[in-house]
Amino acid sequence: MSNEQITQETVPVEQATTETAQPVATPTTVAKTDTPTQSWKDSISEEYRKDPNIEKFTEADALAKSYINAVRMIGQDKIAIPTKNSTQEVWDEAYSKLGRPESPDKYNLKIESEVVKMDDNAIKSFAEQSHKLGLNNQQAEGILEFYKNNMEGTAQQSKIDTETAQAQSEQQLRQEWGRDFDAKVQQAGALAKANINPEVLDMTLSNGTRLGDHPEIIKGFAKIAGMMSEDKIVTTESEDVNTVADIESEISAITNDTDGPYWNKQHPDHDKMVQQVYTLREMLNADKQS
Repeated sequence: MSNEQITQETVPVEQATTETAQPVATPTTVAKTDTPTQSWKDSISEEYRKDPNIEKFTEADALAKSYINAVRMIGQDKIAIPTKNSTQEVWDEAYSKLGRPESPDKYNLKIESEVVKMDDNAIKSFAEQSHKLGLNNQQAEGILEFYKNNMEGTAQQSKIDTETAQAQSEQQLRQEWGRDFDAKVQQAGALAKANINPEVLDMTLSNGTRLGDHPEIIKGFAKIAGMMSEDKIVTTESEDVNTVADIESEISAITNDTDGPYWNKQHPDHDKMVQQVYTLREMLNADKQS
């Protein structure tokens, strides 16, 4: 037997197959994206990123806008904001930069009023206090204007209250006196002016009524004037005027002085002299009738 035969018989021959090999499915792995969203701050170094001046900005545009505004401020006057621990010099410097005048007399306070009188000394004191507080002219003038408006409102209301009280008093007395109203009011007014300081009559009561306008005050003086002839009440400055001759002489002395206060309505003692003559004549009539 030859070697070729031995080899063919002993070596197994692989049989061809007709089946098609099926592809093996490979498992698909889905990638997970755990990377956080990128911020505009990630593009700058950590040193600047954590700076408080950068952290407060949430958008790059806001940072850009702030930077632009800061550049524009370069070269402009700056004011250091004083604190409670700042010295007076620091406060004065800030006041000056904010427009406070150099001194109180440099304020230009144009305040005019036709209702109330603005006292010059009061305005001067106000200017001194305004300068001490660091107010500029506009602030000081605004406060003074506010004060003036309040004063005008108070004065207007006071005038209304006075006129209302006078009308109510007149109405009450007219109802009580009737036709005698004008005569009694004139007598009461003359007697009051002749014997009481006008400032007292101008005093305001708790209800807003002027003392001289109060019905009870007017009725009281009217009653006194009516009692003069009966009780011979003397309201003259002269002493020892007792006889008819003395009374007539006193009347003549007052009325014959053509340049005196009796005939001069502008004289401050005019009403007083008129009342004095009225009183003397009442006394004279009472003596003649007795």
